[in-house]
Amino acid sequence: MQIDTAGWQIWIGGLLLLWLPGVFLHRLLRLPSHPDWLVTLAIQLGLGLALWPLLLLWSSTLGWRWTASAAQITAGGWLLAGAASLLWPPGRWAGRWTSHHFQRQRFWGTLFACVLALTLATRLLHIRGLALPAWVDSVHHVAIIRLLLDAGALPTHFDPYIPGGLLLYHWGYHAGVAWLAWLYGRLDGFGVVDLVLHYGQLLNSLTVVMIYAGARQLFASRRAGLLAAALVGLVSWFPAYFLTWGRYTHLAGVLLMVPALITLWQLRKPFHPGTLIAAGLLLAGLALVHVRVALLAALLAATLAVPLLLQARPGALLRWGGAALVALLLTLPWWLWLAESNWARSMISPRADNLLSWAAYNQPDWGLLWAPRNSLLVAASSAGVSWLFGWPTGTLPTRLAGAGWLALLAGTALWAWRHPTLRRATTRAGAGWLLLAGWMALATLLLQAHHLGLPSLRFIHINAAIITLFVPLSLASGGLLAWLSGVWLPPQLARISTGLLALAIAVSGAQGMRTLVNPATVLATPADRVALTWIRDHVPADARFAVPMWRWMKGVYAGSDGGYWIPVLTDRASILPPALYNEALPRNTVGQMNKQFARIAETGLADADLLAELAAQGVTHLYQRDNDSTTPLENNNSVQLLYRQQGVSVYQLAAPASP
Repeated sequence: MQIDTAGWQIWIGGLLLLWLPGVFLHRLLRLPSHPDWLVTLAIQLGLGLALWPLLLLWSSTLGWRWTASAAQITAGGWLLAGAASLLWPPGRWAGRWTSHHFQRQRFWGTLFACVLALTLATRLLHIRGLALPAWVDSVHHVAIIRLLLDAGALPTHFDPYIPGGLLLYHWGYHAGVAWLAWLYGRLDGFGVVDLVLHYGQLLNSLTVVMIYAGARQLFASRRAGLLAAALVGLVSWFPAYFLTWGRYTHLAGVLLMVPALITLWQLRKPFHPGTLIAAGLLLAGLALVHVRVALLAALLAATLAVPLLLQARPGALLRWGGAALVALLLTLPWWLWLAESNWARSMISPRADNLLSWAAYNQPDWGLLWAPRNSLLVAASSAGVSWLFGWPTGTLPTRLAGAGWLALLAGTALWAWRHPTLRRATTRAGAGWLLLAGWMALATLLLQAHHLGLPSLRFIHINAAIITLFVPLSLASGGLLAWLSGVWLPPQLARISTGLLALAIAVSGAQGMRTLVNPATVLATPADRVALTWIRDHVPADARFAVPMWRWMKGVYAGSDGGYWIPVLTDRASILPPALYNEALPRNTVGQMNKQFARIAETGLADADLLAELAAQGVTHLYQRDNDSTTPLENNNSVQLLYRQQGVSVYQLAAPASP
C-alpha cells in the first residue's frame, strides 16, 4: 500500500482524535503539569485513547445509536474543545513558565523528535505493499469495527459475521477506529481496512512517547527516557512486529498501561480529585481495550505498592482503591454483560479436560523470547547475566561481553556508593531496576502457577507476557545506560553523550527494521484486494462462499488466502466465520463446524463429493488463489469460472439437482 494523501489524513486525524480530547480532559480535571512536557503528552494521549470506548459504552447503555452525522458533530466538538483548551493556561504563570520550560527542554525535544521521526519512517515502510492488514486477527478486528459502525452502538451479537455468536471480545481499540471512521465517513469495509493499517502504525509509533514517559518517571531522568524510547522504537522487534500478527488490541493496551500507572503513582502525593478521576478513566479504558494487559498492569501496580507499604503510606493505597472503584463503575455495564455469558463461567469453573488443554497451551514459546535483537536487550537489562550463563547461545564472545557488562555495572555501583553526591542517583536506578525485575518475576510466577499445583488464569497465557517484555526490557536498559553516563561523566557531557548515543542507537537500529512483515502472515495480496472489490460489485448479495482454510490453532480454523476477508469486506456470506467463532458460539456448534472445516482443509475445494455437499448446504460460490498446492477447478462440471486475474479465481457452484 502506498502512503497517499488519504493515508496521511488518517495519521493526522487519528493523532488529533487522541491528543486534543486528552488535552481538554487534562485541563478540565486540572491535572498538575509535569516538569517534562512529554510526560504530560503521554497522559493526554492516554486520556484520549480511553475516552472513545467509554463514550461508546455509556451511549449504548443509555440506548443511543450513533449516526455518521451525529458522531461527526460529537467528535468535532471534542476536537474544538481540545484546541480551545490549548489556549487555557493551566496556572497563573503558565504562559511565562511554559515558554521558559520549553526553552530548557528544546535540546531533549529535538533529540526525541529525531527518534520519533525515524520510528515513524520505519512504521510507514512496514505497511508499504500491504494490500490488507496481515494475519488472522485482523479479520475479526475489522468485523468488530464494522459491527460498531453498522449498529451505531455496542452490539451484543456477532451477526452477520458469526451468525448467532455473542460478542465477548474486548472492543476498546475498535471503538477508537470506529470514531475515526465516522469522522472521515469511511464506513465501508475497504475504507475500514485502510484505517486499521494506518491507525495501527500510528499507535505503534506512539509507543516511543509512552516508553519515554515511563522511563522518565521511573528513573527521574530525561536521559533514561530518550534512550528507552530509541530502544523500543528502533531496536526492539516488539511492538513493531505486532503489525504482522494484527495485534492491535494488545498494542493499544500497552499504550494505556503506561499513563495509567503514572497517574496512579502520582496519587501518592496529597489528594487531588482530578488525578484520581484521571487514573480511573485510564484504568477503565485499559480494561475495555485489553484485559490481559490490564492484568499485567495490575501486577506492576502490586509491585509499585511495595515501596508505598515500606514508606507507610496507606493513604496512597486507599486512593488507588478509589481509582479502581471509579474504573469499575465506568465499565460496569460491560462486566455485567460478560458475567451472563457461558464463556465467562467457563473461565471461572472450567471442565477438567479444558484445564489439561490449557496447561499444554500455556507453555513458553522460546522463539518469541529470543526474537531478533531480544538477546541484546535481555543482556543489557539483566546486567549481562543472560549472556554470562549462555542464554540463548553460549559463545565465548557473548559470555565475555556479559561478564564485562556485569563487572562494569557492579564496579560502578560500588564506586558510586562511596560518593554521597552519586548515591541518590544510584539508589534510584537500582530501585527502578529491582521494580522491573520484580514485575517480571511476579508475572512469570502467576502465569506458570500450574507448575506449583495452583489454579491457572485461563484468560492469559505466558506468551502474552513474553510479547510485552519490550516494556521492562527497554525501560531497564535505558535506565542503566543513563545511570552509567550520569556517574562517569559531568552533567553537560553526559547530556551530550546521551543524545549522541540515542541517535546512534536509533539510526543503526532503523537500518535493520526497514522490512519486518513476515510474508507467511500475509493472507491477502493486491490481487486478492482487486478480486474482493470485483466480488462486491458483481456477485449477488445473497451469495455464499466456500474458501480454502487451515487449522490455525486447536479448535479454530482460519482462511489461508484473501478469501478469508470476503464477509467483512464484500458483505457476502462465507461458511468460514472470523476466528472468534470458537468463543462466540456454543461448544457443540463449534464442534460440528470444525468437522466440516477439517475436511475442507484436508481435501481442498476440488473434491466432487465435498462440492456436492457444499451446494446442498447453500454454498453458491468458491474463492481460490491458484498455486502449486491447489487444484484448478475448471475440469469439474459442477463449477463455472467467473473471474480470474493474477492467480485469483472466483467460481460459481452449480445448484444441487432437484430430487
